[in-house]
Amino acid sequence: MKCKHENCPESSLSLADHCWEHLQNKETFIERLLSKAVTDGDMSGYNLKKIVLKKARLEKVDMSKCDLSQSNFSGTYFFDSKFTDADLIGSDLSQCDLTHCDLKRADLTKATLDHARLWSSDLESANLTEADLTEADLWDAKLFNTKLWHTLLTGAKSIFMKSFSPGKKYFDDPRINEGGSASAEQAYRTLKQYFMEKGKYGDASWASFKEKTMERMTFLKNRNPSYIPSLIMNILCGYGEKPYRIVLSAFSTIVIFSLLYAFIGAARSAYAGDPSLGWADYLYYSTITFTTVGYGDIVPKPVSQFRLLAASEAFIGVYLTGLFVFTLARKYSAR
Repeated sequence: MKCKHENCPESSLSLADHCWEHLQNKETFIERLLSKAVTDGDMSGYNLKKIVLKKARLEKVDMSKCDLSQSNFSGTYFFDSKFTDADLIGSDLSQCDLTHCDLKRADLTKATLDHARLWSSDLESANLTEADLTEADLWDAKLFNTKLWHTLLTGAKSIFMKSFSPGKKYFDDPRINEGGSASAEQAYRTLKQYFMEKGKYGDASWASFKEKTMERMTFLKNRNPSYIPSLIMNILCGYGEKPYRIVLSAFSTIVIFSLLYAFIGAARSAYAGDPSLGWADYLYYSTITFTTVGYGDIVPKPVSQFRLLAASEAFIGVYLTGLFVFTLARKYSAR
């Protein structure tokens, strides 16, 4: 219903005939609203756009799907309240107590949450784009699939990689909302910097890997040739954050080259009269070639292509060994 004030384009507030700006007796409206919250506890779907209600008590109130955009609830006690799918764009929730609140899918774009308490709150799939979380306390808060583009995290407390976990016991994939790869890349970079400042290097490693993954997705979307080397680095070492991938890459390289050597008969024993080589011998030859040990008991046949093949494996071995050392140093030492 439209506000009854002449030429006002705004909708009227719930429980009133006017919008907040043209409401004549705001104090009476606030008293009526608080009474409704205490006696009923259900204000779902209410239009409370732009209202000013500071330092109130609204615990255990259902405000799901409410329009609370540009409202000012600073200092309000919202313990165990429900804001599922609520519109909180530009709202002021500074110093609010939002402990154990349900904020799933709430739109908190440009909302102010500085010094707010969000203990055990559920922000799954919420939109925190350009929100201010300065000095906010998010102990045990659920942040899975949230949008964090240009979100201000200065001084925010108790944010961890596990905060972004879906909560499943197996095969967890902690993540923010990755619907837009460019914005997700920036958000992961912000999280990486936040974790680094807090000394949480393991969590920073996760954010760094996710940042590079989103960068690769942007390359793919824009058909940028940089996608190919980015993909290769992801497979080989997880952008320097997953050393075990290099071990797997090295083992795979050795096995693949040994099979290739055996298939084309690329090597021979260095000693006259030795029997022909079996696959185990080729595996041994591939290993010493990869590691550039070269004992000399098995050598490539005097054919340029076979020698070039062995040199290629040796080059790959040197590269992966150097990459492994770099990745270990990056992963397990202070950055």
